[in-house]
Amino acid sequence: MQELDRETVQKYGPPIALGLAVLIILIYFSIGGKPDAKYSRVEGEREQGSTVSFKNFQKDQYDENGTLLWKLKAEEAYLYSDKKMYVLYGVDFDQYEKGKFKSKLIGDKGVINQSAKSMELEGNIFLKTEENRTLKARSLHYNDETKELTSNEEVIINASGTHIRGVGLKADKDLNKFTIIRPTAITQGGANPLSSTDK
Repeated sequence: MQELDRETVQKYGPPIALGLAVLIILIYFSIGGKPDAKYSRVEGEREQGSTVSFKNFQKDQYDENGTLLWKLKAEEAYLYSDKKMYVLYGVDFDQYEKGKFKSKLIGDKGVINQSAKSMELEGNIFLKTEENRTLKARSLHYNDETKELTSNEEVIINASGTHIRGVGLKADKDLNKFTIIRPTAITQGGANPLSSTDK
């Protein structure tokens, strides 16, 4: 076997070493990686420029005493670390109070802005509280500081057998207090008091 000269080693040594290092890492993750890992990289990403993307994302938040505050799941999650922002697809958000379930919120897409402490949701939004109040909306904004839900689009609320449809919403997160800005229909027991009926 011929001895390699110094110039050949300097020229080809670093790329070969790098290639071997990458190969060892790939072998480790394909054979020795954790089989129960919660996340995997998204293929065919819907969002560009994210720091990292996850498939089947899940995050739980606890307070300083270890009490569960909320659970967040998403089919896909994209983290933009420089903007402190998440973009989520297939959002499923459960909120708890003193460890007890309070509400479930689902939607097609969500954007969580950690700096602004807010969440924007769009597409097939459905909120259900522990008291069985429900909200359907096309878009929804949640402010974590004020704990307020708002929307500029059509919403439908069902509370204690009363269905209210309209455009624009201001509500607390549990739908205990809510205002529909421009109501178009209120139905209770099948009757709509907003419709004009001539007798």
